[in-house]
Amino acid sequence: MEMKFVRNFDEMLKFAVSLPPKKVAVVYPNNKETFSGIAEVCKILRTEFLLFGDNATISEGLSSISAGSPEIEIVEVKNVNEALTAAVKAMNDGRADILMKGSVDTSTMMKAVLQDESGLKTGRLLSDIFVFEYPSRMENQLMMITDGGITLAPDLKNKVELVNNAVEVAHALGNSNPKVAILSATEFVLPNLQSTLDAAALAKMNERGQIKGCVVDGPLALDNALSAEAAEEKGIKSPVAGKAEILVAANIEAANSLAKSTTYFAGLRLAHVVVGAQVPILIPSRSDKSDAKLLSIALGSIVSEYLNNN
Repeated sequence: MEMKFVRNFDEMLKFAVSLPPKKVAVVYPNNKETFSGIAEVCKILRTEFLLFGDNATISEGLSSISAGSPEIEIVEVKNVNEALTAAVKAMNDGRADILMKGSVDTSTMMKAVLQDESGLKTGRLLSDIFVFEYPSRMENQLMMITDGGITLAPDLKNKVELVNNAVEVAHALGNSNPKVAILSATEFVLPNLQSTLDAAALAKMNERGQIKGCVVDGPLALDNALSAEAAEEKGIKSPVAGKAEILVAANIEAANSLAKSTTYFAGLRLAHVVVGAQVPILIPSRSDKSDAKLLSIALGSIVSEYLNNN
């Protein structure tokens, strides 16, 4: 795969279009936003779909938004559990490249993926990488936040994997040496604030080659990670401060709130993908609009192609 440095969502869509078509297995789709997202994808990408669920419900949902297409195949199943089993089998059989949840709880979906017999485990930690555009930055507008979806209270070992997973997505987008900020409430290492201790350890591990393919620094507060002026005001000298492209939060509450604030306060577009399994996994929120599903499938397609070639 020819590597391109993808700097924004428009470039990401163009890159996804240039790749060999991918097939997405969707588990139990039965809401309007999922069908609208599929329709949007069919217009822009060359993606194919396997939809696992009730035939009548899916057919009605597709016809209501004119998404009928020879690239869409419906697989009739009786319930969510059967849909999960059939979708996972399709992934193992090589009939699909990306696994995506429809109207099924994320915890139920991930439990099925993490079973030993699923065939999708790699031994790595699975984590969700949230991507948004940071309009104030001109060079690379794509920012990543992790992990707001899966890892509840990551310890130092988990955070190493969170960094590695996010870096893998950055590499798939052509960013060969992303700048990673380990977030806390302060830039000082405080013995009674574990997130600052973890951040300092991660920065040192990166410096000594234990974490590769990126530049890591921390602890950094959000303003210091994003604003060169704020970092300069506090006298922080760092290759990451003011230039961070990946934000690793202290826990799931911080990452989830930070990610959702980009949508609900700033109205920014979003995509996200779960990595660490054999295939990219998409866990869109039920509140995600069709554009978010389009961008997530484009991101999943790029990550899938990257995994196939590395």
